[in-house]
Amino acid sequence: VVRGEHSVELGGHRAEISVLFADVVAFTPFAEAHQPEEVVALLNELFSVLSEVVFRHGGMVDKFIGDCLMAVWGAPTAQPDHAERALAAAEEMIQFVETAREDWAARFGIKLEIAIGINSGDAIVGNIGSSKRMEYTVVGDTVNLAARLEDIARPNQVLVAERTQALVGAAFPLTELGAHSLPGRVATERVFHLETGDVGA
Repeated sequence: VVRGEHSVELGGHRAEISVLFADVVAFTPFAEAHQPEEVVALLNELFSVLSEVVFRHGGMVDKFIGDCLMAVWGAPTAQPDHAERALAAAEEMIQFVETAREDWAARFGIKLEIAIGINSGDAIVGNIGSSKRMEYTVVGDTVNLAARLEDIARPNQVLVAERTQALVGAAFPLTELGAHSLPGRVATERVFHLETGDVGA
């Protein structure tokens, strides 16, 4: 914005992106059993590292939604390899959580695990909201599908949509899990699993 490269007006444009949702599995019981200060401390530690992973792979942290992180590649600047960047970030996120799990268990009493959903496709990118309160974000069915994949992902599992799989080809070890019915969607979707090497996947 300062450099004059992006508008502060409401509205947006269509762009091809990849979007990632990473959510803490079974976080509600932890939040119920611990003081708010402990909950916030854990989330801040986790989000600090996951955000750094996103930035390292050239992505944008769109927002935090409770115990979930939403990240985007391909916006605000186009990236031809946005899908590859998103999958590489997901691999690193899973590896980090696996490495830090024992430390978090000792300090917070939680076996922390995350579930990740990734999709690629067209979305509207821009300033959404009102003239008083706007947010730079991405909107569209591409985003919704990524969120639904995260909803059904198992602990330490990365689920990938068909469009993302088509973009990365053989660059990543993806195993097809077949057609799945996803919450809130009529048509079934072909779903792929990213092999991360994590024993909990």
